[in-house]
Order: sequence, then C-alpha cells, then structure tokens
Amino acid sequence: MNNQAFRYYEFGPFRLSITDRLLMRGDTVVSLTPKLVDTLFLLVENNGHVLSKDQLMDSLWPNTFVEESSLTQNISLLRKALAETGETQQYIETIPKRGYRFVGEVEERVLGNGTSGSNGQLLLHESMSTQVFIEEQLMTDPAPAAPAPLIIDYPRHGYARAYWKYATLVLGVLLLASAAAAYAIYRTRSLNSQSPPKLIAVLPFKTVGAQSESELMGLGMADALILRLNRLEGATVLPTGSVFRYTNREKDTTAIAHDLGVDAVLDGTVQRDGDRIRVTAQLIRSSDGKALWSQSFDESYKDLFSLQDSISEQMANAVGRQVWKAAAARKDSLNPEAQQAYLMGLYFWNRRNRENLPKATQYFEQAVQKDSSFALAHAMLGDCYFLSSQEGYDSLSVEESFKRARASAATALALNDQIAEAHMVQAEVLWYDHDPEGADRAFRRALEINPNYAVGHLRYGYFLLGGELLAEALREMERAQQLDPVSPVSNSSLALLLFMTRDIDGSIKYNQRAIELQPDIAAPRYNLGVSYLKKQMFAEALAEFEKLENTDAVMSKLGKTKAQALAGNLAAARQNFSEIMRSSDRKMIGAVDFAILYSTLGEKDKAFKLLDELPYRKSMAITRLRFDPELDELRSDPRFAELVARHQSGKL
Repeated sequence: MNNQAFRYYEFGPFRLSITDRLLMRGDTVVSLTPKLVDTLFLLVENNGHVLSKDQLMDSLWPNTFVEESSLTQNISLLRKALAETGETQQYIETIPKRGYRFVGEVEERVLGNGTSGSNGQLLLHESMSTQVFIEEQLMTDPAPAAPAPLIIDYPRHGYARAYWKYATLVLGVLLLASAAAAYAIYRTRSLNSQSPPKLIAVLPFKTVGAQSESELMGLGMADALILRLNRLEGATVLPTGSVFRYTNREKDTTAIAHDLGVDAVLDGTVQRDGDRIRVTAQLIRSSDGKALWSQSFDESYKDLFSLQDSISEQMANAVGRQVWKAAAARKDSLNPEAQQAYLMGLYFWNRRNRENLPKATQYFEQAVQKDSSFALAHAMLGDCYFLSSQEGYDSLSVEESFKRARASAATALALNDQIAEAHMVQAEVLWYDHDPEGADRAFRRALEINPNYAVGHLRYGYFLLGGELLAEALREMERAQQLDPVSPVSNSSLALLLFMTRDIDGSIKYNQRAIELQPDIAAPRYNLGVSYLKKQMFAEALAEFEKLENTDAVMSKLGKTKAQALAGNLAAARQNFSEIMRSSDRKMIGAVDFAILYSTLGEKDKAFKLLDELPYRKSMAITRLRFDPELDELRSDPRFAELVARHQSGKL
C-alpha cells in the first residue's frame, strides 16, 4: 500500500487534488491546461478573499507582460469547466473593477494509510473547524484480485453495532450522492434555460498603440463585426450609429450596456503592428458583468476579413446562436489610406447634420480616390449625395444630388451587388425618377441582403407611407425602432407614424424617448407638442414649443400659434402669425402647415386655396392629406374629399 497522504480540496461535486494537481468530478478528470489549474488553485487557496486582477496576473505570469484579456479568458474557461453558465456565480464571483473571489464552500481533506495507530483512517480537516472525522480508507494501490473485507474496530459495541454503523454510513453516502446528482441535474437544466442575449451592442474596440495612423481602427472593427452579426440568428445587434459615440469613451462597459439597454456587450482591443493585427474580444453579460466568451487573436493583416468572420462565429457559438451562412460577401478595402478615410467618413455620417454631412462626403470621396474598387465607400458616398438635397442639409440642388447619388450607387453595385446600402440609395433614386415599382424592388433587395438594416427599414417605411400604405409603413418603422432602439431618428419616425394612425399616446411615448436620447433635436419636440394639442393639453404643448425657441425659432413660433389658436387665445395667435409672415424664414414652413394655421384661425377658404395648389405627385404633403390628424378640422368640409379625389386621380 502507498503510505503517502492524499490531499485535496472539495467543493460541490469537484475535488481539486493538491497532491496530483488534477480537477476531478466524480471519477472523471476535468481537462484543464496547467495555467487554468494554477488559476483555480490561487482562487481556491484564497477562498472567500478578493484577489485583484494585478495579484492574479503577477502570480500567474510573473515577469511577463500580458493583457488583462488573458486573465479574463482563463476565468471564463474555468467557469465553463465548473459548469457555471447561469446567472448565479456559484464558484467564481466577479468583483467589478477589482478582481475575483472564490465563493464555493471549500473543504480541505487529507486521505492516506496514516502512521502508527491510524489503521488506514481518513482524516477530514474542515476549513472552519478542528474536528476530525473517521471515514473509510481510499485504496491508492491497484485492487487485489480478492479484496480483503473492510474491518472497523468498535470494541465497546461489538461487531453487529459496527456493521449497522457502516451500513448507515454507506446509506448516507448514497443519499448524499443522489441529492448531489439531483441538484446537478436541476442546476444544469437551470443553466441551460438561461436565454442567450437577444439584444447585443458591439462597442468600438479600444485602439492599442500609436493613434496617428489607426485612430478609428477600433470603430472600423466594430462596424465590420456589426455587419456580420447583423445576420445573427435569433438576436438583434445595434447598428454602428448607436455605438459610434463610444469610440473615445470613459464609461465602463457595464454603464454603457445600461445606457443602451442591451443584454450583452461585445468589447475588445485592436492593435496593428506592421503586417500583423492583434485583437482581443469578450462578450460581457449586462446583468452581472460576466464574460460569456473571450478570445485573443494574432493574425496577418491580410487575413483581416477571415479574422472578423472567426470572431463573429466563435462569439455566436458561445451564446448558442448561428451566423447565417448566406452573409453578404462585402469586403472592405485593404488600402490603409482608403480604410482610414472611410472610417472618418463613417464617423461623420453617423453624426450627420448640416455641418457634418459635407465632412462625411469629403472623406468618402477620398476613400474612393485612394481605392476605386472600394464598393462600400461608393455606396456610402451615394447616400451622402442623396441626403445633400434633403430638408435639414440642403448642400446640393435636388437635380445634382440625385445625379451624383445615381452614379455612386451604380458604381458600387457594379463592384459588388451584395451591398444593402447601395441598393437602398438606388431605391431612393428610382423613387425620385417616378419608378415606384423599381424603388420597391430595390428597397426589398436591400432588406433581403441585410434583414437587420435599421436605416433600410426606416426609409422603406417612408416610401410606403408616400404610397399611402400606412399599415405597412408602420410595420417597417416599428422594425427600425426595434433594431435601433437608442436612435432618436428611429424613435421620432415611429412616433410620426403612430400619430398618423391616431395612436396619440404611442406617439407621445416615442417622441419623449427621442428627446431623452437627444434633447436638442427639434422634430420630435415639435411633434410632441402637436400630440399634446390633439389631447387638448395646451399648457404642455406650449411648454414644448417654448423649449424649441433656441434650436428652431420658426418651428417654435409655428407651434405656439397653433396652440394659442386652439386654446382660444386668437389675439395672441394672430400676433404670432403676423410675425411669421414678416419673417424671411417663413419659406421654411410648408403649404400644409400654413393651411393648418389658417384652419385654426378660422380661415378655411385660405386653407383650401393653399391645398388646391399642391402639385399632383407623390410627396409627404399629399400623404398628410390622407392621414394627418391636424387636418381633421378640414375633413368635415366637402371640399376636402374633392381635393383628395383629384390628387388620387392624378397619381403618377
């Protein structure tokens, strides 16, 4: 018999052998690398005490520089080995911003033949007690052909008493084993029932090293992964527009996850060193900060696309999802200068306003100049050209805007017809060219390529609204808001559609959400005031219109005039109306809003004169004739039905 004592730690169904440095579950060895065993020993030996990340890294990798992600990966793999896949951290607890603590109930046991007088007894030393228990011997030698019977000496009570005590002990062990097995089955089912994250945000990766050449490399990595994960089965990934503002962030991932309202956050670092690129990535669950998956990569920069595919697939597998294999074959440029210009364009496109849209256009133009085969840059350039003539931007004439957009979309599609953004620009151009059937096909093609394309759903919703398909348009807007719930544009657009369907409470809710996301945005605040007017909440409406004074004085004056007239204060309303008519900015108010003003002031003849002059073509003005609740006061007049009938008969 081997006389060497066998020492081990026991927690739950596991035994961590101090003697052999093995982790056992029952009779099965749990496969762990030496570094994982070292990590587990450190945690178990300091059971109940917090070990900082620095302490763990200094102990595990002495005199060696490693990134924190290596420790995170070790902890994640250990949790997987210990079957920690649920919300409860049964063994290894994460202490946010500090480190980790082993919280399982640990008992240190010593097993061996013993010395003189021990008679092969097992000594159990509990970590919180000095009590010694006598149990059966663990056979460490090969079992003999005919094992000798176990004899336990109870001199005071005789052999029969010893037999029953032994039988009771065996029965107790069996009952405990059954209970442990039942608990393991229950826990496994509980862990398996943990739903994988359904709403995920991919944050711009932190750039490691020099910032001059790769300032926005982390944003580029996030954008590429968002594209791939957009086709994640059974989950929604926020678009780049919702996360780009975290490119240079100070908040930790848990706080950002709370801001975005997501179930999990994919975060990481990226570093380029010559022709090599090093990436670490980890998926962090928002509810408890637990890393669901982590990995490090060191690849050739030429294999960047394969690396991004690998990150997406590994992350998806870790949470029980699949990336659809029919993903768009979209490839970015490997020209560093073109890539940098594209990322700058993407940055300003996501911050687009009257000032930033020309900057985005300039950078996308630089990207296609550096690499004429950069299909995605051509598509985004086309979108900038399309937006340039739209209300709020107005940097190009309508004719020039669509001429350039048409050419850029055609170039992008000739290079790669699997780019959703290019099909969407083409759809806008076809709509402008009075080809609604072609535009509908192009919109549908864009969403077929990327079903989770939030901007595509939003613009398709406006297209359907222009076609007077209100129910279909509402579905698209709802989908856009679901895909991009932290976008003020998606929320305010949904609010507008709900207003058109006369769901005034719903409209108020989403306008308020848009304002919460971007307090200085004008359209949802104005629309919120109009919604209050429909509920005769005049004081609340006036308060919203007053808040518009600094951001859009014309819309503020327009709203206050409506509110005062509807509240019965016609003198104040007429005074405001006179100021509007004297202002050079009155040209920014459309014919429909002027008609509504005349209607609220009791001048219906002037209102109908303006509406009669509306052009016979698809436009938001004509759509408002059909659906806008603000025109309800005019709908009771027979002239209104005649007006709508004339426009319907004159459809293009």
